[in-house]
Parts: sequence; structure tokens; C-alpha cells
Amino acid sequence: MLKIVKHCHEALPQKTTGSLLGLAVENGVLEITHSFPLPPDNKHSSADLDEDTAGLDSTDYQLEMIKMLRAVNVDNNCVGWYQSMYLGVYSTSNLLENQLAYQLDLSPNAVVILYDPMQTSHGTLVLKCYRLTEECVKLRNEGSNAFIDPKNIFEEVPVHLTNPSLVKFF
Repeated sequence: MLKIVKHCHEALPQKTTGSLLGLAVENGVLEITHSFPLPPDNKHSSADLDEDTAGLDSTDYQLEMIKMLRAVNVDNNCVGWYQSMYLGVYSTSNLLENQLAYQLDLSPNAVVILYDPMQTSHGTLVLKCYRLTEECVKLRNEGSNAFIDPKNIFEEVPVHLTNPSLVKFF
């Protein structure tokens, strides 16, 4: 969580994204153990990244990072992604398409964590976790142009944060 918070605050006022890594635990629970930021654009200079990841697009960068994390024995199963939002605004077509790709290509349990650095800076942690509903995924797969009630597009997933004592102290 602290990595996500740090990345989103450092990138203000721009929106940021990153990958979530972890494990799928029984009963549909996802345990997110690691995250890393994705570069802000698809063209990276070697000044921004190390020599192993310079010049890669976002997908290649993500795969290269997962390979490197696997080499040092860090959980390397991608379970979703995160994005910053501002003042609670998150429902965009880009978010919907990205989440759909994660749920279709990766896992139906893939999630997106949305973090709002602006509202959090006023004293309240604003962190939401969502995935697309089965109805929404089904309509998209069928190529149907049927109406779906906006409240039936995303389903909120409860978030439970557990931190070591050192983080609680911080």
C-alpha cells in the first residue's frame, strides 16, 4: 500500500498506474503482496529506466519486471493493477477497457485498486477496489449493445489492510 501511496503522490498532478502482484487465496480472496509502478508513457528514455528496461512499451516493461522479481524470489503472479483517481472520479472508458482486459486475459478475479491522493491529503484514506460484474463482462463478450445500468458495471471488493508493526508505527 505504501508503494502505491508514494507513487501516486510523487506523480501529482498526473494520473499513475501500476501492477499488483500476489496470490489467489481460497474463497476468492486475493492477497496483494507487492506492486510496482508502470512508466507514464509508452516511450521511455534510458534516463528514466535502467538499461534492462529502457525503450520497452508498458506490456513488455511489466513482463520484464515480473521476470526480475521472480529472479529475486518475490511473488510474481499478477493479480490486477492500480490507478490514481482525483476527487473520486474513476469511471472512464479507459478504466473499463483496461479492467476488462485484465479479467479476460489474466483472471476473472483480477482487481483494480483506485487511490485518491487529493482526498487522502485531507486526512481520510480513500482507497477503493473494484472488478467488473459478470453481467458487464458477459455483455461485452457477446458484443451486445444492450443497456446496462451504470451501478451494475463495477462491483466493489472489500479491502482489508494488514501491515507489519513497523508500518503501523510509521
